[in-house]
Amino acid sequence: MASLGFAQSFFKRLPDLPKEVQKRIPDLLGKFQESTIAGLHLEKPHAIADDRGRTIRVTKFWRGVVMAPVEGDHYILFDVLEHDKAYTWLANHTFAINSATREVEIVDLAAVRKASSSLPPAAGNPQPGVYDVYDDAVLLELGIDAGSMPLVRRVRTDADLDLLSRAIPLSQHEVLEMLAAGYSVREVRAELGIGNGAASSEATGVPHSPLASPTVFVPQSARELQDALEHPLELWRIFLHPTQRRIAYREKFAGPVRVTGGAGTGKTVVALHRAHHLARRLPASHSRPVLVTTFVRTLADDLRAALASLDAATGADTRSSIEVTTVDALAHRIVSDVEGTPPVVARDDEVLTQHWTAAAAATGTQFSPAMLRTEWENVVLARGARTAADYLSVPRTGRTQPLGRQQRLRVWNTVEHFLGLLGESGARTFYQLADDAVRYVRSGAAGDLFPHVVVDEAQDLHPVQWRLLRALVPDRPNDLFIVGDAHQRIYDRSVALTTVGINVRGRSYRLRLNYRTSERILTWAVALLDGRAVDDLDGGSDSLEGYRSAFRGVQDPAAHGYPTTAAELDGLVSTVRGWIDGGVRPAEIGVAARTRRMTDDVASALREAGIEPSPLDRQRRGGVEIGTMHRMKGLEYRAMAVIDVSARTVPLLRAVTPEASDPTAYTEDILRELCLLHVACTRAREFLAVSWSGTPSPFLNRIAEG
Repeated sequence: MASLGFAQSFFKRLPDLPKEVQKRIPDLLGKFQESTIAGLHLEKPHAIADDRGRTIRVTKFWRGVVMAPVEGDHYILFDVLEHDKAYTWLANHTFAINSATREVEIVDLAAVRKASSSLPPAAGNPQPGVYDVYDDAVLLELGIDAGSMPLVRRVRTDADLDLLSRAIPLSQHEVLEMLAAGYSVREVRAELGIGNGAASSEATGVPHSPLASPTVFVPQSARELQDALEHPLELWRIFLHPTQRRIAYREKFAGPVRVTGGAGTGKTVVALHRAHHLARRLPASHSRPVLVTTFVRTLADDLRAALASLDAATGADTRSSIEVTTVDALAHRIVSDVEGTPPVVARDDEVLTQHWTAAAAATGTQFSPAMLRTEWENVVLARGARTAADYLSVPRTGRTQPLGRQQRLRVWNTVEHFLGLLGESGARTFYQLADDAVRYVRSGAAGDLFPHVVVDEAQDLHPVQWRLLRALVPDRPNDLFIVGDAHQRIYDRSVALTTVGINVRGRSYRLRLNYRTSERILTWAVALLDGRAVDDLDGGSDSLEGYRSAFRGVQDPAAHGYPTTAAELDGLVSTVRGWIDGGVRPAEIGVAARTRRMTDDVASALREAGIEPSPLDRQRRGGVEIGTMHRMKGLEYRAMAVIDVSARTVPLLRAVTPEASDPTAYTEDILRELCLLHVACTRAREFLAVSWSGTPSPFLNRIAEG
């Protein structure tokens, strides 16, 4: 019996296929499972670039593009095209298996010819080649195909390297980019997980297991294929690129691991696989599960669903071996369990501001409630200061307003007064709960520790939350696995991991390839950031250098202004209806706004137009998903609308420190608001629509309306 695998490129194209063609895809699997190779009726066109190229009939006018093995019975479907286009595709593409990653690759010969005609000649060129210092054997070991080598030897500049981006597979281009950026061969091997000695690149088929084949899905049944066809985006959230796989499935790390990367690079997917890998290796007698934490409840729900999909794909059952929760919920539970009653949480910002105002008045300090609150959260709690003496001795890193000894004492007196007012109400903030939870864990009152902790959305955690996570797992190999991206920081938290007892030196990895967002959308969204530098989660700096998309996409983002909010909502309804009419399912559409009020208006507008809304703060019902930019964090959609990106709303005035009172805090707040917009826009996979009414946000000044 022959078997058929489905390449990642097929699933990317699937939503664009006519419905009648999509319905016939399961028939292909049946043909392979029920027939002998001779009975498959595979056609081998005369004019093909690769001798392994075949077509198989899907409908009268549509053909599947298939790679046949040199020997054996494993086949791969790469695309489904109209008859003549399928033949043209096979005449202009070849197949390969990367010698370093074992990833199945496609080479576009038209792009190769274009690059060949544009690159400077190697012979007689006085300018040295970028890769002259590397022998062919070294480049081959890193996965550069022998057929690509002549083009690689002609690269002299960054512009030349860009020309190669379409002519060679992405995995190979990633290696070349790293070498050009100054990475040593050893560093490239380490970061990409390439071992010593290259495997043979002779394509004799691919591994049958979908988990062993990072870009090929091999369904074991018609039902499994049908699930994948109905939810193609969800499928690829649980499969890994070879670079990601080497990180997620490494047997042992000597200590904490940090993985960074831009939006859509698969950090969360890597974290899920790491948790799944660790959970499957827990001893039967384990008392606590692997802990997976994230920042918002919506994302925690998504992580549980993805883990269930991973269980289904592997035949495992990790439900009792992995706990997924938010850090706030975890701290609340620990305190509740130890104290015997659920603690009351101080959630109302307005009430907290009133307490700070009253405390300042009582102590006679001239500092504003906003300054006092951030000093308490970002210095007192962040540094674990419990007495005035503690506070006087701790550094105030990141605070721009200098304070002398007497000023600090006045601040401390005000903090104590505030805590007294808060205590009278019996409430505690989430940071206080985390601080109390740390004490309970360290004292042993909270019970056994977790064997492993996996941390998602690390960039938004407060130092006291980091101390809690550090306390919850013993300091030993495979203890903490941390993923995050400071370019997506949407809260006022910047932490060097070393300050909270977490050392990731020598165990840091950076992902560069975006699998979610098309190049057209990604280029637009990255331009918003305008090259701004951020931290690397450990006191250093990070950038989006080398950050790129795995696919081009079919449509540029649309940016449009309206005279009124009502007109903008009408435009949104028209856009959403157009997506649905074009074949996008309502649940594959997201709408983000900066404020809760606008999300309510969006829900009303869609409902009145007969389109089912599904607000993210309620049970998700399969309609168009609507949420604030904060709630959209970590989610992804085939089509995304970001609405009300107006000067009055983005940046949101109440979320920004006045520049006159604290210029540095103002700059940090503006960057955080900008990152929030970037996060919202990078939720999109294929379609992005950004709109505003009145004056557009100043963040859009660099983006032309189109």
